[in-house]
Amino acid sequence: MKTFLRALGRIAFVALLFVLASIIYSTWRGYIRLYFRVDGQVLINGQKTSGYLHANTDKTILLLTRTDDSRPETYLVSLGPTKTIIDCGEWHPLRFLPLPVGHANPPCSAFTIDRAKVHDPPTTASATAGRNFIEFSTTSGKKVRAQW
Repeated sequence: MKTFLRALGRIAFVALLFVLASIIYSTWRGYIRLYFRVDGQVLINGQKTSGYLHANTDKTILLLTRTDDSRPETYLVSLGPTKTIIDCGEWHPLRFLPLPVGHANPPCSAFTIDRAKVHDPPTTASATAGRNFIEFSTTSGKKVRAQW
Protein backbone atom coordinates (compact mmCIF):
# COMPACT_ATOMS: atom_id res chain seq x y z
CA MET A 1 0.00 0.00 0.00
CA LYS A 2 2.85 2.35 0.86
CA THR A 3 4.53 1.81 -2.53
CA PHE A 4 1.22 2.35 -4.30
CA LEU A 5 0.71 5.72 -2.59
CA ARG A 6 4.29 6.73 -3.36
CA ALA A 7 3.84 5.84 -7.03
CA LEU A 8 0.52 7.72 -7.13
CA GLY A 9 2.19 10.77 -5.55
CA ARG A 10 4.96 10.69 -8.14
CA ILE A 11 2.47 10.43 -10.98
CA ALA A 12 0.51 13.40 -9.57
CA PHE A 13 3.75 15.40 -9.20
CA VAL A 14 4.80 14.68 -12.81
CA ALA A 15 1.31 15.60 -14.05
CA LEU A 16 1.46 18.89 -12.12
CA LEU A 17 4.89 19.66 -13.60
CA PHE A 18 3.53 18.92 -17.07
CA VAL A 19 0.57 21.26 -16.59
CA LEU A 20 2.80 24.06 -15.26
CA ALA A 21 5.29 23.61 -18.10
CA SER A 22 2.43 23.72 -20.63
CA ILE A 23 1.10 26.97 -19.19
CA ILE A 24 4.56 28.54 -19.12
CA TYR A 25 5.29 27.43 -22.71
CA SER A 26 1.91 28.64 -24.00
CA THR A 27 2.34 31.98 -22.26
CA TRP A 28 5.89 32.38 -23.57
CA ARG A 29 4.77 31.65 -27.17
CA GLY A 30 1.74 33.96 -26.93
CA TYR A 31 -0.97 31.30 -27.08
CA ILE A 32 -2.22 32.18 -23.60
CA ARG A 33 -2.47 35.57 -21.93
CA LEU A 34 -2.61 35.79 -18.18
CA TYR A 35 -4.96 38.22 -16.47
CA PHE A 36 -4.05 39.14 -12.90
CA ARG A 37 -6.12 40.83 -10.21
CA VAL A 38 -5.52 44.59 -10.18
CA ASP A 39 -5.61 46.64 -7.01
CA GLY A 40 -8.41 49.09 -7.69
CA GLN A 41 -12.04 49.81 -7.07
CA VAL A 42 -15.32 49.81 -8.96
CA LEU A 43 -17.82 52.62 -8.40
CA ILE A 44 -21.44 52.58 -9.56
CA ASN A 45 -23.06 56.04 -9.67
CA GLY A 46 -20.26 57.31 -7.43
CA GLN A 47 -20.79 54.63 -4.75
CA LYS A 48 -17.96 52.19 -4.03
CA THR A 49 -18.93 48.54 -4.58
CA SER A 50 -17.27 45.19 -3.99
CA GLY A 51 -16.50 44.89 -7.71
CA TYR A 52 -13.05 43.83 -8.87
CA LEU A 53 -10.61 44.25 -11.75
CA HIS A 54 -8.31 41.96 -13.75
CA ALA A 55 -5.80 43.17 -16.36
CA ASN A 56 -3.49 41.43 -18.80
CA THR A 57 0.25 41.69 -18.25
CA ASP A 58 0.56 44.48 -20.85
CA LYS A 59 -2.21 46.50 -19.15
CA THR A 60 -4.00 46.91 -22.50
CA ILE A 61 -7.17 45.00 -21.58
CA LEU A 62 -9.17 45.33 -18.37
CA LEU A 63 -11.84 42.94 -17.10
CA LEU A 64 -14.15 45.01 -14.90
CA THR A 65 -16.59 42.98 -12.79
CA ARG A 66 -19.36 44.80 -11.01
CA THR A 67 -21.16 43.11 -8.14
CA ASP A 68 -23.85 45.65 -7.26
CA ASP A 69 -26.65 43.48 -8.63
CA SER A 70 -27.84 39.98 -7.74
CA ARG A 71 -25.39 38.44 -10.23
CA PRO A 72 -21.92 39.69 -11.22
CA GLU A 73 -21.49 41.38 -14.59
CA THR A 74 -18.16 41.69 -16.37
CA TYR A 75 -17.10 44.12 -19.07
CA LEU A 76 -14.05 43.68 -21.28
CA VAL A 77 -12.48 47.12 -21.70
CA SER A 78 -9.81 47.79 -24.31
CA LEU A 79 -7.46 50.44 -22.94
CA GLY A 80 -5.90 51.18 -26.33
CA PRO A 81 -6.37 54.39 -28.35
CA THR A 82 -10.04 53.53 -28.99
CA LYS A 83 -11.81 52.58 -25.79
CA THR A 84 -13.96 49.59 -26.71
CA ILE A 85 -16.25 48.04 -24.09
CA ILE A 86 -17.90 44.63 -24.50
CA ASP A 87 -20.36 43.08 -22.06
CA CYS A 88 -19.33 39.50 -21.23
CA GLY A 89 -22.85 38.24 -20.56
CA GLU A 90 -23.04 35.50 -17.93
CA TRP A 91 -19.28 34.87 -17.83
CA HIS A 92 -17.14 36.47 -15.12
CA PRO A 93 -13.66 35.65 -13.77
CA LEU A 94 -13.05 34.28 -10.31
CA ARG A 95 -12.31 37.09 -7.87
CA PHE A 96 -8.83 36.21 -6.56
CA LEU A 97 -7.26 33.79 -9.05
CA PRO A 98 -5.13 34.66 -12.08
CA LEU A 99 -7.00 33.93 -15.27
CA PRO A 100 -5.34 32.19 -18.24
CA VAL A 101 -7.11 33.04 -21.51
CA GLY A 102 -6.32 31.28 -24.76
CA HIS A 103 -6.03 33.34 -27.95
CA ALA A 104 -8.11 30.92 -30.04
CA ASN A 105 -11.23 30.86 -27.85
CA PRO A 106 -11.47 33.76 -25.40
CA PRO A 107 -14.36 33.52 -22.92
CA CYS A 108 -15.46 37.11 -23.53
CA SER A 109 -15.56 38.25 -27.13
CA ALA A 110 -18.22 39.67 -29.43
CA PHE A 111 -18.50 36.28 -31.17
CA THR A 112 -19.05 34.11 -28.07
CA ILE A 113 -21.57 36.25 -26.15
CA ASP A 114 -25.25 35.36 -26.22
CA ARG A 115 -26.99 38.76 -26.53
CA ALA A 116 -30.12 37.38 -24.85
CA LYS A 117 -28.14 36.80 -21.63
CA VAL A 118 -26.60 40.30 -21.45
CA HIS A 119 -28.03 42.07 -18.41
CA ASP A 120 -26.90 45.73 -18.58
CA PRO A 121 -24.77 46.47 -21.68
CA PRO A 122 -22.68 49.63 -22.03
CA THR A 123 -23.94 52.42 -24.23
CA THR A 124 -21.93 53.17 -27.33
CA ALA A 125 -19.50 56.12 -27.31
CA SER A 126 -19.87 56.76 -23.60
CA ALA A 127 -16.37 55.91 -22.37
CA THR A 128 -14.28 58.54 -20.63
CA ALA A 129 -10.73 57.56 -19.72
CA GLY A 130 -7.84 59.03 -17.81
CA ARG A 131 -4.41 57.83 -16.72
CA ASN A 132 -5.76 55.55 -14.00
CA PHE A 133 -9.52 55.33 -14.54
CA ILE A 134 -12.23 54.58 -17.09
CA GLU A 135 -15.89 55.51 -16.83
CA PHE A 136 -18.88 54.60 -18.99
CA SER A 137 -22.67 54.48 -18.86
CA THR A 138 -24.93 51.48 -19.23
CA THR A 139 -28.33 51.19 -20.87
CA SER A 140 -30.03 51.25 -17.46
CA GLY A 141 -28.49 54.70 -16.84
CA LYS A 142 -25.84 53.65 -14.33
CA LYS A 143 -22.37 55.20 -14.43
CA VAL A 144 -19.66 52.55 -14.00
CA ARG A 145 -16.18 53.72 -13.05
CA ALA A 146 -13.02 51.69 -12.53
CA GLN A 147 -10.04 53.26 -10.73
CA TRP A 148 -6.65 51.65 -10.25
